[in-house]
Order: sequence, then structure tokens, then C-alpha cells
Amino acid sequence: MIIAVLMICGCATSQPQQTTRRYVWPRPPANPKIEWLKSYYSQNDFPKSGFESAMEVLFGEPDPIGFEKPIDIKSNGNGLVYVTDIVRNAVFVYDLVNFKVRVWKNSGDSERALAITPYFISLDRESNAYVVGTGDKNIYVLDTNGALKQKISFAETVKAVGGIAVDDARNRIYLVDTGGGKVEVFAISGKHLFSFGKPGDAGGEFNRPQSITVNHKGEIVVGDTMNARIQIFDGEGKFLRKFGQRGDAGPDFQVIKGVTVDSDDNIYVADGKANQIKIFNTRGEYLLSFGTAYSVPITRREAPGGFLLPQGIHIDKNDSIFIADQANMRFQHFKYLKDAEATDKVPDSTGIKK
Repeated sequence: MIIAVLMICGCATSQPQQTTRRYVWPRPPANPKIEWLKSYYSQNDFPKSGFESAMEVLFGEPDPIGFEKPIDIKSNGNGLVYVTDIVRNAVFVYDLVNFKVRVWKNSGDSERALAITPYFISLDRESNAYVVGTGDKNIYVLDTNGALKQKISFAETVKAVGGIAVDDARNRIYLVDTGGGKVEVFAISGKHLFSFGKPGDAGGEFNRPQSITVNHKGEIVVGDTMNARIQIFDGEGKFLRKFGQRGDAGPDFQVIKGVTVDSDDNIYVADGKANQIKIFNTRGEYLLSFGTAYSVPITRREAPGGFLLPQGIHIDKNDSIFIADQANMRFQHFKYLKDAEATDKVPDSTGIKK
């Protein structure tokens, strides 16, 4: 359900009232836990300087550098948001501080730059990007300028590539083998270390796993897509626990597309078919869902929290939540409101931003 919340800001009597509409989950009077901030379709969604606004009056808005099929997304927590697009064959790098967009294209030259259709992406502590996709069986490690630093082959170990996660604490890379029903583990240097999991439906087994992340305790969280569940392992791949089942009720999963954790290690699952984000605590107890099916291309309305096949999801060190809203050709920016932030209750109001 999309909740619009109207805040009235206190102003001097000589000044007109200013209003800011907020979109939060859950519905008041409960304390809000999730707040929608903005959607991004192209560079034209950045704030405009006075000069840029004047130029638009004279010459019109610049052609958008837009998405066609955004899939995965990561934020470095310092203003850079990386989005893969499998139709544009590119990684989009949004600079939310300097209001710029860079596009790293599939160059076709594997010796110099990105030479795959990028699908999944992860970042290390220095904002190097680890990109996998279709075209060959390598992890492409790109610096912050998009230049190739390293290629790590997984040709001997992976049947069909899935999600990727960098574990800075252990200096490891976890790569999901969707086709093989397992997770492959590499050192940052590129050396293959070990794998864990196998096809099946018992604890520690997988059926077409896809998404992966690492929580703050070093546990590995895997979206076991066709088993419709989340599985959690220790850093050495030992199975710890699992939760979830297939269904269309609140906590149940239809098609798991992405997984991430917030600063409290709550687990967020992007359910692509349900067009929802479902939140659980680290023990797998259901907390909250937000989002609903909404087609922006058809309605031409903003629809904060409306999704059409959400895919990648990531929460950075600031508890900013970024979600690749695939068929709406955008990504949405939300915020996890910790207890101190959520104590300011807001009046109940509903609606959809036009």
C-alpha cells in the first residue's frame, strides 16, 4: 500500500506555509520505518542550477540518459549509485552529490574495459565495482573511472552466473552459481578458495539461487529463488538457518529477485512477481512489507513505492535503500528510519504523487 503523509512546517506569520509530502511505511499512527525519498529515470531528475534552468527554457530539456532494463544496484554510501542495465549493455553511475551520470558501456574489447552484458554488481570498500554478466565467464573489476583493473575467471566452476557480493572483512568474493545450485568463493586476488551448496531442497541446498549479500556479523544471506526461501550461512559456508515458503500471503515469496540487509541486520527481500519488498529480522520473523504493483509507463504518475518487477536492492552504510524498478525503467531511493528517526510520528494522509 502506498502511504502519502503530509507534514506542515512551522513558519513565521509573515511567511506562507510550506508543505512537504512524505511517503512512509507502515501507516500512521504506527512509527514509520521506511520513507520514500525520490525516483531516478535519467540525469534530468537531478536538481537544476539557475543556468541550467535558463538553458532549458531556451532550448528544452536535454535528451535523457535513461534506463531500459535496470537489473542490479549498489551504493557506495558516499553518493555514488551503480545500476546495471542489460538492454543498454551498460553500468550507469549516478553521482548524487555532484549531480552527474556516467555510463560504462560494453566496449567489446575485453583487454581494456567492460566486455560483457553486465547483470550483477558489487562494490568493495574502495568503490571498485565487481561486475558479472553474459558474454564471457569473468568477474570484471573496474575502478571508479570504469577502467579495467582485473579479470577473475570462473569458467571452470560456474555454470550460469548469479549474484555477487564482496566481503571486505574477509577479503573474499562470493559468486552465486545459479545453474549449479551453489556459491563459489574467491579471494580478492582472484584465487578460487572453495564452494558450498548443491542442488536440492534440504537445508544448505539450492534450486536456482540468484541473490546474495553479507550481513554485519559476516553471515552470508542467499536468495534461494525456486525454493522460495532465504538461507543463511556462516563465513565458511556452513548452513545456519532458513526461512520462507512459496505463496502470496504477506511473508510468503513468489519470485525472489534481490536481498540486502540494513544496519540492524534486518533482511530485505525484493519479490519481483509480488512487486513488493518484504522485511524480516535476522531470525526470519516477518516484520513489514511495502510496495504495490504500479506501471509508471502506462499511468505517467510518479507512484512512490509502486513497482513493476523490482530486481536488485541494496542498503548502504547510511541506511539508504536503493531498488532497481525494472519495468518502470527507474530506480527508487528510500530510507530505513531507525528508532530515533522514527519517533516523530506524522499525521495520516493518503494519496499518490502526480
